[in-house]
Amino acid sequence: MHTPLFSRILLFILGLYAMGFGIALSIVANLGTSPISSFPYVVSVITLLSVGMITFIMNCVFILIQIAILKKQFKPWQLLQLPGLLVFSFFIDLNLAIISFVIPGAYWQEFLLMLAGCVVLGFGISLLMKAGFVMMPGDTLARVISEVKHWDFAKVKVAFDVILVCLSVSVSLIFLQNVVGVREGSLVAALTVGWIVKFFNHIIDRKPKAS
Repeated sequence: MHTPLFSRILLFILGLYAMGFGIALSIVANLGTSPISSFPYVVSVITLLSVGMITFIMNCVFILIQIAILKKQFKPWQLLQLPGLLVFSFFIDLNLAIISFVIPGAYWQEFLLMLAGCVVLGFGISLLMKAGFVMMPGDTLARVISEVKHWDFAKVKVAFDVILVCLSVSVSLIFLQNVVGVREGSLVAALTVGWIVKFFNHIIDRKPKAS
């Protein structure tokens, strides 16, 4: 049985919110954000613009790169990435505002917040996959590159994340003379979120036993 459209839209919005909440938790934990959020965080520290706004701008650039690669093969419906991106970026800033009062005072508190961020982010990605609509522009760009170059998607995604992290570290060192947004939490996110998504996919897709 196919999931009704309304339910898919609800799953999509809930997934975007959970992803935004997960990223907000990782930022508050102050142990490093996920690779896809590291660059927006660094730029937000430098420019004082919001993380959500930088996230939106960065992902718009990803869409432009998709268009440059695909040219006439880029279909108009693929611009539906934009509404989801706008909502996702808004949810990041909204959740940062909601939990702004949270100030962890010890390393173990930061670590727990970071782990919670990974779990919530993985849950959100799983809901997005279940909804079956467009992916986020960063993931879509990795898929486009893998399809055009006939490279393995997983390897392209890893390389994409590594490039973002290296860019974040470089920009941080140049403008702040210090590394921000990339710490042990970034490594934990890179190593665990995929497995967390797989776990939640198994839970969500599990069929109820017949009585």
